[in-house]
Amino acid sequence: MTAQPVLKTDLVQTQLVKPCLVSSDSNKELNKEPNRELNKELKKSTQSKFSKAAASYNTHANVQKHAASDLFALIKPGINKNKLCVDLGAGPLVNTQRLQSMFASVIAMDLSLNMLQSSDLTAPKICADMDNLPLQANSVDVIYSNFAVQWSANFSALMQSLYSILKPGGRAYISTVVEGSLNEIKTAFAALDSNSHINTFNSELHINQSVQNAGFIINSAKKRIYTDEYTTPLKAIASIKAIGATTQNHTNTRQGLLTKSALQKVCSAYPLINNKACVSYHVVLLSLQKH
Repeated sequence: MTAQPVLKTDLVQTQLVKPCLVSSDSNKELNKEPNRELNKELKKSTQSKFSKAAASYNTHANVQKHAASDLFALIKPGINKNKLCVDLGAGPLVNTQRLQSMFASVIAMDLSLNMLQSSDLTAPKICADMDNLPLQANSVDVIYSNFAVQWSANFSALMQSLYSILKPGGRAYISTVVEGSLNEIKTAFAALDSNSHINTFNSELHINQSVQNAGFIINSAKKRIYTDEYTTPLKAIASIKAIGATTQNHTNTRQGLLTKSALQKVCSAYPLINNKACVSYHVVLLSLQKH
């Protein structure tokens, strides 16, 4: 089967899709979240690392699959005929096929071209930045986004954009990683130096405030902790690289590869539970509705 071509949003102009909204103002202070500085270079890094992880994503994204299943459980069956759904942060389209069984039309959107092209699933695919959504206002019935919106440079602004593109009464089903995630890896690297080695995630409070300020009705908001277990600390650390999730969204980062001795020090400090190296993700699952 031949994969459908990926739409480049700076070239596409249809009734639904508009030219990519890349703006020279995108890095102004107004668009920054508190203590977060995801600039253009970091955005490129995010895109690059997820693209490189395209081939290994399905094998290692175990927690993402559990979160996706819980997110699907929030979607009420039987009310979705003739609806248009956008799979935001679709990755290699692991959830798009199931969405196609639920909705009349599904568009897969992701920042990584390689992720989109890695799937042969027949579906409209748009390579675009969620922080510059190329969709018209009041054009989408449903937004589904699993394990993606934590990569937004400005979560508050993203929620406002999602509210805008939804039709009145439209719904959004979102899972996002929050503060407290990857603490095991944080603890292990603290034995090496005081630099940050993992992403800074938004707090639950900030998530809730952003959603409410955007105007959404919150039908459901649940927090879950998902945990992956590995036989060694090295495999645990490698797991986040295998899904592309190693971009640091702040400036206090260590540059360059770890030496063998440094890596051994990190692995020795990794907290073990029953001789297993765990990687935990604190995730908020949201079911939202536009007025």
